[in-house]
Amino acid sequence: MRIAVIDEGRCEPKKCQNLCMKVCPRNKLGEECIKIDGDSCAVIDEQLCVGCGICANRCPFKAIKIVNTPEKIGSLIHRYGENKFALYNFPVPKKGNIIGLVGRNGIGKSTAVKVLAGELKPNLDDLPTIIKVYLKGERTLSYKPQVLNPVDVDELDKSIIKELNITKKNNYSGGELQALNIALCLSKEADLYLLDEPSSYLDVISRMKIMNLLKSRLKDKEVIVVEHDLALLDYIADEVYLLYGSPGIYGVVSTLYPSLRGINSYLNGYLPAENVRLRREKITFGFGMQENMKIDKLISFTNIEKKQGNFRLRVKKGELYKKEILGVLGPNAIGKTTFMEILANKIEADKGKVGKVSIAYKPQYLHPDSSDLVEDIIPKTGGFREQISYPFHLETLYKKRVDELSGGELQTLAIALCLSKNADLYLLDEPSAFLDIEHRLQLVKVLQRIIENKGATAVIVDHDLHLLSQISNRILFFTGKPSRSGDAEIISTYEALNNFLRNFNITFRRDPETGRFKANKFGSQLDIEQKKRKEFLSLD
Repeated sequence: MRIAVIDEGRCEPKKCQNLCMKVCPRNKLGEECIKIDGDSCAVIDEQLCVGCGICANRCPFKAIKIVNTPEKIGSLIHRYGENKFALYNFPVPKKGNIIGLVGRNGIGKSTAVKVLAGELKPNLDDLPTIIKVYLKGERTLSYKPQVLNPVDVDELDKSIIKELNITKKNNYSGGELQALNIALCLSKEADLYLLDEPSSYLDVISRMKIMNLLKSRLKDKEVIVVEHDLALLDYIADEVYLLYGSPGIYGVVSTLYPSLRGINSYLNGYLPAENVRLRREKITFGFGMQENMKIDKLISFTNIEKKQGNFRLRVKKGELYKKEILGVLGPNAIGKTTFMEILANKIEADKGKVGKVSIAYKPQYLHPDSSDLVEDIIPKTGGFREQISYPFHLETLYKKRVDELSGGELQTLAIALCLSKNADLYLLDEPSAFLDIEHRLQLVKVLQRIIENKGATAVIVDHDLHLLSQISNRILFFTGKPSRSGDAEIISTYEALNNFLRNFNITFRRDPETGRFKANKFGSQLDIEQKKRKEFLSLD
């Protein structure tokens, strides 16, 4: 079977003079494999298409994608239209089980959730009986979408407000807004709960609090969670569905796997039940880069102090070195973004000084308020396409308007624009938000290469412990009382991660097969043993 997808934003028949119709072998034989009516977008008959790929290769606007699917792809659940994205198979919830969805961005996770939520109408033709019965059944649902919405605190369950330390105020940070949306979802009585990327913008302890809340409150419910944080997903999910296919073209929902086996199969790049290979290389997680040799200093700062309202920030003096990546770790509302803004010269410190160097800054919150096409705002020179655009697959976004991008697409664009600038110091605040596992690993590779080639320095704030552990030479570690005070100093990567987990009485260990972090169950034998050794992060 073949799937043909046409990007309407890219397809411009007038400019190419219907080139795809002219080069198609079936069209040359007098058949209508590809047709174009007037100025409308091209349409490809997938039954006639032989999958030669000539039209896709010759299209000057890269508007056509032809993909040969696996022989046993499954049942079509939803398609957005002719020559549009298609989703095959379906994640069926189970009462009393929390089920996770794992896969790349653009592979159909949110589509599956929207079908469950009733926002998209499924194709009921030729579906397996079990799926038909489920979809036709009547059930109440509560849905937390990927895009966060304003929430009235007065609508929330008071016990949830107390447990998540939510307070009523006029403006909320991204992490606070995420907690509000999750609290709203849990405040509703329902049979089915759907949570799409609940961890974005939340620190580790907030993530663990919410996961424990889900486990305790929804233990007799049907629950589906879409999540990119593998340590979190492994902690909460009883079973997982893995989604594979071709991003933006089609996605296939796998059979149901036990959590450990499923996540490791996804990282290994091979699904045994489907006999499908997802990628050539396995994904494994190492720990830590070697600490920089501190030969060439780039910038130094004296003791920094800053007071904002009732909040006080203090950062011990430190130095940053060329070709170094400094991670920044700490809870939400502890002063990390404030310090980044001081480094970026966005705000001034009350006390202390920061050396002057050229800076490129990606802020924590992104505002897609431009209607420009992506291709109109990206650099046209300086090796941008080869060094940044191609590794991030940014060319697939060129014909999209900035204000139409998804969270992951917008994040990718913001990172690419930041790294494209000629700077001595690159500042990236929470770059992993909304990125899938593959994109996070690509970020690590691209950033390390740019830092090495330019002899520059980077400072990265993030809540993904995998990302920080892989990319950081050292870490600026924050302690204190959120919203009250923050104190920070630069220490070793392991010391920072171990201290961070100790502060919240959480222990992690590494999976022996993939090296990924796994959260120990509180009070388990492993949890008790690691705490006795004061190894809140075990590398064994």
